[in-house]
Amino acid sequence: MRRCLVLVALAALVGGALVAAGVGSASGSSDAATSGSDAFHNPIRDGLTGAPLSCPDPSAIKHKQGPWNYFLICTSDTALNAFPIWKSIDLVHWYPDGWVFPHGKQPWWALQSTGSTHNGRYWAPAIYRVQGRWVLYFATTYNPAAQDTGSYELGSHTMVLGAATATSLAGPWHTELLHYRGELNDQNGPKAQEHVGGDIDPALVRDPSTGQLYMFWAEQTRQIWVAPVSADGLTLGPTMRLAVTISRPWECDGACVVEGPEPFFHDGRLYVMYSGASTWNSSYAVGVAASSDPMGSDEPFDKYPDPILGSAPGFLGPGGVSEPVLNPAGRSMVMYHALLNDDGHHVSADRYLSMGALNWVDGWPLIGDGKAGDSGVAP
Repeated sequence: MRRCLVLVALAALVGGALVAAGVGSASGSSDAATSGSDAFHNPIRDGLTGAPLSCPDPSAIKHKQGPWNYFLICTSDTALNAFPIWKSIDLVHWYPDGWVFPHGKQPWWALQSTGSTHNGRYWAPAIYRVQGRWVLYFATTYNPAAQDTGSYELGSHTMVLGAATATSLAGPWHTELLHYRGELNDQNGPKAQEHVGGDIDPALVRDPSTGQLYMFWAEQTRQIWVAPVSADGLTLGPTMRLAVTISRPWECDGACVVEGPEPFFHDGRLYVMYSGASTWNSSYAVGVAASSDPMGSDEPFDKYPDPILGSAPGFLGPGGVSEPVLNPAGRSMVMYHALLNDDGHHVSADRYLSMGALNWVDGWPLIGDGKAGDSGVAP
């Protein structure tokens, strides 16, 4: 039985040199709240139109730039312009601020998005500040004609992990292929082998006690991996560990899925939130696993048995969580997407932005009251 919720601000998470997981937003709001108010209402809305803000897989970061305090970047899938950026003063009112990869400026080693076909897909952006510059991680469709991956053969339309760096969110962005499925197999034992699917959903975390960076990512559709990353955030491995795999009944709805890892440290322990079950219906939910040492074992992390965020009327299939970010009042908040109704068409843009307070119960995190759409903040 869950007991009284206690909100914890994750000072260790945001106090280090890495201010993680980025979000983008917009300009010039006359209703920007700088008073430290916790007031918000889900779904979060576009500050210009007032419509629910379409933002699958939100990545949010607190970073002061002019009048703006927060930035947000969203999955764009096959849209002509990749990765929309939003900006905000208060984490509630968001305004558009361009794209990371406008049409014609997408990575040369990836298939280009066309706005109408499934050739070039751009998923799960994750924005950070590393060594004084912007670093964006993302998943995209590999172009096998563009770059030689040696003897390892990637099939057409395979998703791979990319990295992009810039001194300004407005670009220009320098991109590189960061990791592809199986790239590290030869340097790892039999329990650390990638064999099927593509690699998606990258996320970075810094150990506050050592400064070491770690990357989490999902190998479609049943495994989440972790590996150390170089200080500049651009070299992955060589060792890797299976962090999360299918083990709970709620992670299966027809097919079994774990994806969307989002790691953070709290009280010396590493937690990774993740999404499971079917993206396109109310089975989709957010779970959590934890470990005291990111690379200290070849066994998966310990899991909390139940989802920490599930569906509620009008907010179906919550997932794609952001790293916790402090709101103006100093409370830790988690951004996520949810469908507003049953989706039979699998339209990426039909996933809308919401957020919830990060609460703690018996040593495990809980997003809001555990039900999507909750707009309350625990005292």
